[in-house]
Amino acid sequence: MPLRIEDLLGMIKASVKDALTVLPQENSKEDIPEDLLSIEDIQKVFKVSKVTIHKWKKKGLLPFYKMNRKVYFKKSEVINAMQHKKRKMEV
Repeated sequence: MPLRIEDLLGMIKASVKDALTVLPQENSKEDIPEDLLSIEDIQKVFKVSKVTIHKWKKKGLLPFYKMNRKVYFKKSEVINAMQHKKRKMEV
């Protein structure tokens, strides 16, 4: 016996509804993507030039990542690096 279009649509709707109502059991930190900052973002936050940022990268003060010929920084790593730099200056 062939399946009627109405029956097929009902099964699709029910499947989609079930898929949308399933909630993840636990939100782990691994599920949350890390915020990435561009060089322009770093410039705005720290009010420094691109040259300064490139110097920080070259000295190893700012860890960075390259994707599609663009440079990005992880927000948490930038915060950590700047806190570490601040502590060194206070000593």
